[in-house]
Amino acid sequence: MSNATLQRARPEGRTPAPDQEKPRRRRTGWWLLLAPILAFDVLLFLSPLGKLVGSSFTGNAYQRVLEDPLVIRSLVNTLSISLASTIVTVVLGYVIALVLWHSGTVTRVILFAVVLLPFWTGILVKNFAWAVLLQDNGIVNSFLQAVGLTDAPIELLHNRLAVIIGMVHCLLPYAVFPIFSSLTAIDDRLALAARSLGAREASIFRRITLPLSAPGISAAGLLVFIISTGFFITPVVMGGPGDMMIADQIDYYARQLTDFSGAAALAVILTVLVSILVAIYQRVLKAGGQHADN
Repeated sequence: MSNATLQRARPEGRTPAPDQEKPRRRRTGWWLLLAPILAFDVLLFLSPLGKLVGSSFTGNAYQRVLEDPLVIRSLVNTLSISLASTIVTVVLGYVIALVLWHSGTVTRVILFAVVLLPFWTGILVKNFAWAVLLQDNGIVNSFLQAVGLTDAPIELLHNRLAVIIGMVHCLLPYAVFPIFSSLTAIDDRLALAARSLGAREASIFRRITLPLSAPGISAAGLLVFIISTGFFITPVVMGGPGDMMIADQIDYYARQLTDFSGAAALAVILTVLVSILVAIYQRVLKAGGQHADN
């Protein structure tokens, strides 16, 4: 019997072909490359998160915290303050990103340094600086009285406005860079073609710049909102008693009451609530994108 006959008689699939072994080797290589990252996530993220969730189910923690009226008020404050801060931050970030996009090299470098300034200073330093500016005898009130706009100091500190100002100052870079990245990806020839056809600048912005930069706006809004829900120091330093956020309640349960299961329950509630809002946000954006394509 010849070798060709033996090869034809050999059952198929017993010896994999070389071209079939290559994808398997590639998949194995990818898993080996991802193994350190997966181990890192399991060790430093999933494991503590699992312990947190397990601790939240001890001692009727959810019932205790949900029966506390301050907790409900803190949740409402967290969502309302975070939403207001997100809107203001994204609007200001879009304006700054537009200026950066249309600026020259030197001006862009200077503006980038100004935008990055919040990253270079501690959050306590920023908050106390704003407290000095907004207090009754601060620079802002002194200026308003000097120009005759007010006869007495305006209450600009220890209220919700002060909290939003402090949060926007900290969150602004997180909105500028995603929006600026989406703006730089726009082809300049689109605006030139629109101008050659007689389009005005307002029409170019409404029909070209704004729709093409929408992914950056949505990414900035999502990032800013998620970060803002965890703010802790700014509401304490710049807000009043009625502006307490859920992170302050978590700290109160953990440090003052030493109720770690209650603090864990609050953390889980905040995580689940923000996750639901993020899922709804993404679903709305996806539906809006599909409607726009149609």
